[in-house]
Amino acid sequence: MGPVNSTDDRTPAGATRETPVALRLLVVGVLLAFAVSPTAVLVTLLGFGPVPAAFGTLSAVFVGPAVSAALFALGEKARDDGLSPAAAFGRGYRLNAADVLKLWLPTLLVLAVLAFTVADALAQGAPPWAIGLGMGLFLLVVLWLVQATVISSFFAFRGRDVARLALYFLGRLPRVTLVVLVTLVLAAMFAWLTSVALLALLGVLWVAVLLRSEKPLLAEVRLRFVEGAD
Repeated sequence: MGPVNSTDDRTPAGATRETPVALRLLVVGVLLAFAVSPTAVLVTLLGFGPVPAAFGTLSAVFVGPAVSAALFALGEKARDDGLSPAAAFGRGYRLNAADVLKLWLPTLLVLAVLAFTVADALAQGAPPWAIGLGMGLFLLVVLWLVQATVISSFFAFRGRDVARLALYFLGRLPRVTLVVLVTLVLAAMFAWLTSVALLALLGVLWVAVLLRSEKPLLAEVRLRFVEGAD
């Protein structure tokens, strides 16, 4: 796969004293929880069933830009430039929201159809293999979307290039993909056993783990598709 035309312009100039890690996590966590609160409220109110599953999936439209902003705020460049946590989150949201939504909106439509189908299959007592196939496809699409969101959070690629890179790295870095898969499953289990609201409150920890696990991907993107394209 050849280099992709891109500019890596997600980080501004300017410096202040670095914020302690714990404080950065706290501030970003509060902002993230606030940004995803509409989704948490809607999912809680909708309940269970095929139609609620579809609408709950669509309500995740608030999650994409918020997670991207949190990734940016916790990233090395924001820290190196000395941005405060709130400023970094706000800048990441402004820079990334449009690009992330271009990926999330059509993908959420696909996921909503899959969520409705799987929930309906469960209600109708469909064969386990059919339910498993639907859930597996749903999870695969979510994995791709997470990878695409991480790439969009730090690089100004065109949308179709982000889509290609996200798909490429699903197979290129299987260990990274596996870690992301585990974090997704654990997050889903946590929300199921506790509540979506509590997951939103602690979501910054999930973002921090995700960012750490995605470092090999970000390094390879920068080396092969940014510096290699210069």
